[in-house]
Amino acid sequence: MPLEDELGDILQKARDGKAWSRNDLVKATNFSNEDLQKIESYQWTPEDSDVLKLARALDLDGPALVDIAQERWEPTPPSNDPDFDLVCLNVFMGEYPVNCYLVRCKATGETAVVDTGANPKTIIAKAREMGVHPKMVLLTHAHPDHAGGLGQLSQAFECPTCIDHKEPKPGGSSNFKVVKDGDEIPLGNLRIKCIETPGHTVGGVSYLINQTLLSGDVIFAGSMGRANSSWNDLFNSITKKVLLLPDKTGIHPGHGPSTTVGQEKEHNPFFKGQVK
Repeated sequence: MPLEDELGDILQKARDGKAWSRNDLVKATNFSNEDLQKIESYQWTPEDSDVLKLARALDLDGPALVDIAQERWEPTPPSNDPDFDLVCLNVFMGEYPVNCYLVRCKATGETAVVDTGANPKTIIAKAREMGVHPKMVLLTHAHPDHAGGLGQLSQAFECPTCIDHKEPKPGGSSNFKVVKDGDEIPLGNLRIKCIETPGHTVGGVSYLINQTLLSGDVIFAGSMGRANSSWNDLFNSITKKVLLLPDKTGIHPGHGPSTTVGQEKEHNPFFKGQVK
């Protein structure tokens, strides 16, 4: 699975963090506006020396940014957890790929759905193939690619939907269980810890099971989510919560490949050197 973000995406998100327009980056680097537009629209990858210049201007780690720009890095998948099965369904909302997940406790068989991928039929079919009847839906946030089709899932499985207390409730279900930071949700022998990770949305939440984090759109391998709610909140969610977890903690995002805390601390241009 390719990285969710390319060089152009990272530059745009880094500009957002500084509240810079493209013209501000022009002034800081002496690139032309036309050249920056080409980079941000994936039409041109500049030489390494120019990528380093962009990284310095945007407070990104230069070597990590060069590796992503030249497609020289991809994460090693995290280890499987012995206590549960984690099935990633890479589905599509239109042409846009989205990850949703089925979590099954190995000891009891109890199962949960994490996000919908706006593709409930695929989830229902996979649950039937696995011979499970999900007990709950866990939403990381309420955007349509993560909560679309919730009504079909709620009807098929007759189960509640967990959502953070600050997140607007999506349509499709009247059976919501509101969660807050630190809450633990039982699933068979598992305890799923809720970690509030706002910034992409006002009520974003990640779900930690042992040393596996289902993170929605907070952080991606080699990048971060888009700060639709607050860039500072999103940055702090990652640096003060996600990346303080043990290095071997697996990160399973809403888009792109899975990674680990340790790999993001070493290879993510936003966060290399930011967390000890």
